[in-house]
This record gives sequence, structure tokens and C-alpha cells, in this order.
Amino acid sequence: MVKPPVGSGTRGGLPPRVLVVTYALDPTADYVLHELNTRRVPFWRTDLADFPTRTRLRTTLGPSGQWLGVMHDELRGIDLSELRAVWWRKPTEFQFAATMAEPEQRFARSQAKHALTVLSSLPDVLWVNRPERSADCTKPVQLAVAVEAGLHVPDTLITNDPADVAEFAEEIGGPIITKVLGGIVHTEDGRRGQLYTRRVPPEQHADPRIALTAHLFQREITNKAYEIRVTVVDGELFPVTIHAPAGPGRLDWRRDSKNLTYAPATLPGYIRDGIREMMRRLGLVYAALDFIVDAHGAHWLVDVNPGGQWAWIDQTRDAITRALADLLEKGSTT
Repeated sequence: MVKPPVGSGTRGGLPPRVLVVTYALDPTADYVLHELNTRRVPFWRTDLADFPTRTRLRTTLGPSGQWLGVMHDELRGIDLSELRAVWWRKPTEFQFAATMAEPEQRFARSQAKHALTVLSSLPDVLWVNRPERSADCTKPVQLAVAVEAGLHVPDTLITNDPADVAEFAEEIGGPIITKVLGGIVHTEDGRRGQLYTRRVPPEQHADPRIALTAHLFQREITNKAYEIRVTVVDGELFPVTIHAPAGPGRLDWRRDSKNLTYAPATLPGYIRDGIREMMRRLGLVYAALDFIVDAHGAHWLVDVNPGGQWAWIDQTRDAITRALADLLEKGSTT
């Protein structure tokens, strides 16, 4: 069998046992990879954008039904039989030569995507997280599972009928907000922007543009005391309170990140149990959760992000780094 070259991310000539799939300049991943290097845990870092233009895959189906082979670039790679953990963090899209026609690129993208599912078939490999599990964690799914797990979720409406919005606001008897169903990052005219949570005043309840596509509306938690970001790593919880000053960050703290303050948080037992049950049902090993805590102490789950960021919060960065490194080094959740 062809062995992958030994390069950075390996120690003592040992083949990497950890595969890290993320974009080239990912400072959050760097914290964990530095910790793995310190522990002399061999890993290989790559990106979907590298395959198949710069990365090679060679695999054959063995007599036991297990795929055998290697995936590598010019300097380093992995032996599939040695792989024990995959950290599927934030990969970018497959990239192909600009000379390829769009139909050719679509076909090549499909071929590459399906070929890499060979990794998903490997036995006894830990995934943080499996990409299909992260993709399935849509807003409708995560909110429904949260309620099933015993967590509180604000009253929610998903509709493309403007007539439903005013009726919803009347039913809940208070102001409503809207947020995107998918990722908040968007690009327009080559400029990158973000679609933050915003209030929907009564005069916009019947906006005809609502009929153009599906929208999500929720009851606004008007008596908000603060918010909590809970990072979950294999059932271990790292909660931090987020306090936003008056202004745009009060509704959505992402709009005023420079003026936020953080402090350690303690979660009620039923919230901790609900989070772990929700993670189990969603099939996630890692996620970043956002809660709003109201003046009465009720915790309202508003978001589950399977690839959420965590390194910008000083209070929990080192602990989360160690927890992720522990998990990848062990290669198991047991």
C-alpha cells in the first residue's frame, strides 16, 4: 500500500491519526492544533478546496468491506486504516479550474463530494461533527428537538404568507423579531455582510415581500437580563454570560461585539440535562448554543450552531481547547 508522505503535523514518523478539515487561515483551529502538537499527537490539516486539485485520494475496497488506502498532498497525508478522528470544522467549497465549463464543474463537484464519503464509512472513527449531522441541524429541526428535550424556545412562526404575521403577533400579545433560517453571512456586489436579528414593527407585518420566500418570526424576549453562550464538547458544557450595552447589540450581540462583557455562568440542572439530551438527539458531539435569560431567570434557547466559534471568549478558550484536543487525541466519546 502507498504510504502518505510524512510532514508537519506528524511526530516521529508516525502516520497522522487525526484529520482536520478546515479553511487555510482558521485561527480558532490553530489553538487546538497547537495543543495537539504540544502533546505530540500526529494530525493532517487539509481543506475541501484542496481536493481534488492538490490532494490525491487512492482507496480500494478490502475483503472485509473496509476501504483501504491513502489521502495526501505533496508533503503529508493520512493512511485510512490509521484514522481515528475527524474534526470537520469549517471547510471551504471544492475548487476547480476556471477553464472548466459550469456543467463540468457541477459534475466534478458531485464526484468529489461522493468520493469523500469513503471517510464516513470507516469504522471506529470519531467525527466532530459528521457533516450530514451538522447539515441536518436546521433551525426548524433544532428548535423542535430542543422542546422535545425539555428546553424552552420562544414562540415561533415560519411562513411565507404576510397575513400570518399580524395574526401571530396578536396571538402572542407582544413584539416580534425575525431572523434568517440559515447562515447570517451574505455577499452582495462583492461585499460581505451579515443579516442580524431585527424587530418587525406592526407596519411591516403585512409586507408583501414576505411572500417571496419563507421567513422565521419569534416572540421577542423583552425582559432580557443577559445571554449565555454554551459551548458543548462531548457532553462537557462551557457556559459564559454575555452582557451587551444598550444599543443595537442589545437585540443581537453580534452587532456590537467590541462592547460586550463576559463572566462565568452557572446553568440550572434541568438546562444542563436538556442540552445533553438535545445534543444526543441531534447526533452532535460539538455545538455552540445561545440562550436568552429573562428577568425571571427563564432560559430561552434561540440557536444551535454545530460549527459555532468559541476562541474569542477569553474565559473559556483554554478549557475548550483542551477539551477538543482531549477528544481528538482519544478518538472516542466513550
